[in-house]
Parts: sequence; C-alpha cells; structure tokens
Amino acid sequence: MPNLVVLFGPPASGKAAVGSELAALTGYRFFHNHLTTDPAAALFGWGTERFSRAVDAMRELLFTQAASDASIPGVIFTFVWGLEIAEDTTLMGRIASLFAQSGGTVHFVELRASLPARLAREGTSFRIGLKPELRDVEAARSRQVEIDAKYRMNTQGPLPVAHPHLVIDTECVDPTQAAHAIRTFLGKHGNGT
Repeated sequence: MPNLVVLFGPPASGKAAVGSELAALTGYRFFHNHLTTDPAAALFGWGTERFSRAVDAMRELLFTQAASDASIPGVIFTFVWGLEIAEDTTLMGRIASLFAQSGGTVHFVELRASLPARLAREGTSFRIGLKPELRDVEAARSRQVEIDAKYRMNTQGPLPVAHPHLVIDTECVDPTQAAHAIRTFLGKHGNGT
C-alpha cells in the first residue's frame, strides 16, 4: 500500500522544492497543498467557511482514494502546519491514519529556515511557477511576516503525532541534498525506499 511523507514547515521553507526532488528519487506522487487550496480559493475566497469545507472534502476524497491504490508507491504532501491549531493537528492525524490503516508507512519531515531566508526565496521562478498567486513578491513577503508572527510552524519539542520525524534546516542543504537525507531516513524507518 502507498506510503505517506508529510513535508511541513513555514512558507518558503523549501517544501515544494524538496518535495519535487524527493518525488524524482522515490517515484512517489508529489501533492503540494495548493492543489486543494487554490481551486477552493478561486470559488469561495481564501479562508472562508466554504473554502475550509471544500478543502477538507477534497483532501478527504483524494487521500482516501490514494491510500487504497496499490499502484501508487507513496504520496508526498506539503503543508504549513500551525502547530498550536488543533484543527491542523487533527488533519495531520486523520491523513496519517488513512495511509497507516491501509498498510503504508507514515513519516513527517519538518523543514526549517529563518524568516530572512524565506523572504529572500519569494519571487523565485520555481516558486512563482508552482504558485502563481505569489507573483506579487512584496505582498508575499508581507504575508510571510504576518504568518510568522501569528503561528508556530516548527516544533520546539516532540511532534504532536506518533510517527517518525526528521528535521532539516534548508539553509544548510539544497533541495537535492535534503531529498537524499529524507530517502535515507525513510529507508531506516520502514519503507525501504
């Protein structure tokens, strides 16, 4: 059954870049969070009640189907996890359970980068290509500062779900090096990639 790797961390911590590299190394499907949030935002506006319900329903449907599809070796999911937000932790637990109950392994990889490093990453062609709404670089940087002040997006102790957990500082390694470190971590913790 498919395995699950959740890459989490603040915006521009490298989740998409590392996720793409990891997908190339493992053959896993790369499913970044904007694939569910962008369509819902286009219809209902970002953060509205209908937006939240639509995103939850899409994730539930897609992950339920993926977790039971033996032709998929694994899924790499990226997420900005507000660690103090109960709904975010519940979501992570629910998605992890879908894959674990289907016989897959579940791993969490936390990406860290300082706010100045993340601000400098706004406007890169890779980031804008994957997330066109970030073309307004100054607005994207302002959102980064606002989100950084409002939420805790990196752990300061144990992970609030019981699965293997790796932390990578993306200021110290490039996406390819990070992906290789993750593949090694996956191999040591039960999925044999």
